[in-house]
Amino acid sequence: MLKSLLMSLSPLPLRSINTSSSESPDAALNGENAPPQPRKPIPRKGHTKSRRGCFNCKRRRIKCNERHPQCDHCIKAGLQCAYPANIIQSGHRTPSTPSPQELVHLRSTPGAFTMADMRLFHHFLITAYPHLPVGADKIWITVIPSFAHNYEYLIHSILALAASHLDAVSSAGVAEEAISHRILAVKSLNQALSVPPKTRCERDARMAAALALCFQSSHLQDGLFEFLTMVRGCNLIAGDETVSMADSAFYAFREDGHLATMRSRLASSQLNSVNRQDLDSATLSLQAIKSLNLTDWEKSFWIILVKTIGHAYDDPVSAYTTFVMLYNTPSRWTHDEFQSFIDPNNNVAQILLAHFIAVQAILTPILVLERVGFQGIDAPTAVLGWIGGIYRNIPLTLRHHVEWCKQVSRYPFMRFLGQRQVDCYEDMPLESSSLTPSPYSDAPKEKSYQAISLAECHLDEAYRDDEFSSYREDLPYQLVELT
Repeated sequence: MLKSLLMSLSPLPLRSINTSSSESPDAALNGENAPPQPRKPIPRKGHTKSRRGCFNCKRRRIKCNERHPQCDHCIKAGLQCAYPANIIQSGHRTPSTPSPQELVHLRSTPGAFTMADMRLFHHFLITAYPHLPVGADKIWITVIPSFAHNYEYLIHSILALAASHLDAVSSAGVAEEAISHRILAVKSLNQALSVPPKTRCERDARMAAALALCFQSSHLQDGLFEFLTMVRGCNLIAGDETVSMADSAFYAFREDGHLATMRSRLASSQLNSVNRQDLDSATLSLQAIKSLNLTDWEKSFWIILVKTIGHAYDDPVSAYTTFVMLYNTPSRWTHDEFQSFIDPNNNVAQILLAHFIAVQAILTPILVLERVGFQGIDAPTAVLGWIGGIYRNIPLTLRHHVEWCKQVSRYPFMRFLGQRQVDCYEDMPLESSSLTPSPYSDAPKEKSYQAISLAECHLDEAYRDDEFSSYREDLPYQLVELT
């Protein structure tokens, strides 16, 4: 019977204990007339005893799988699983929320992005991408995102702009995230600009990052310095002739591309008449500046302002073409001249910049045509608010030179459009309207952005050496109004 039981349990045939013996198998199995055999030790799988199990498994004397927060045995038995305090503190506890400084450090690693970052990236693709180049939304929606993850400065620039845009159009409260991404983007971009680009994607990534940071600067309440610095950076990057090659994503920024498109729109549009009263006021204010002690390069900027206003009376195409020069000209100055131009203590330059912003605002009937067909959403910016900062910063004896600019900064958006444009704009069905409100319609915001100083971010320094002299050739009118 024992033999049959063993055979039923064993997967292998049971051998006779002593096949050479003449005695029966039963006798051998019963151990009759056989010398006692020493018992062999049963093989046992060795293991290291763990003392990290939960209290319930220890009490029940069973092996705990040490899963947290509840082990499998406690779940199966319906018990409340509890571990010794020293076990929890030694590393099984859920990590605490990292500090903002730690988050910045973590995010400096390419690919380390959160779900909040993914939300910002989605917001950028849907509504927050730049409207330039004109008529080229596809660049920002499909082309740039296809390789953005390969360039840390580009992905952080995109997230920075998206955060500032989202903060401007909603109560999401992501201004801190915008600054955090901006810091990382600028740091990474400066490192990249120390050497020439090696591939088409790399040069397009640099241009896209600079443009995104430039657009984001317009949302910073004290971001005038950053804005001008990034505009100069865009021009210097655009100075690389490869950016204007047909295989570049920014091929539309070449002179016969962007300006040709805008000239066509302006020539065929009936909605580009600028308020003549504003033009008269601008002319008087600019003539008053002439009495100030202007340097040669400051005077060149002033002349372009005067010409722009002069053309705006009857020639919107020439007005737009001349206005674009206001963005390109500072990029041709020397480093010292540019630094003097953006110096808050340079009162003459500050007055010129206030007029630059005001002139840009009253040219809205012309500039708004850049946004024909634009599918994104124009968020309120801080651009007009910069005039107030300039007004408060300059001495009392010079503030009368900024009075007209200050008045313009308080105009409602519809004042910029002019009555004829307002009538036509209001008559257009919502679904067929191709115009979107200009970002110069600054909505009041009580928030105060802590703009990050880019004093160490002189993007032009990377191009001053002879090795990169080809980057500093005279630029065509590639870069236009960046808002």
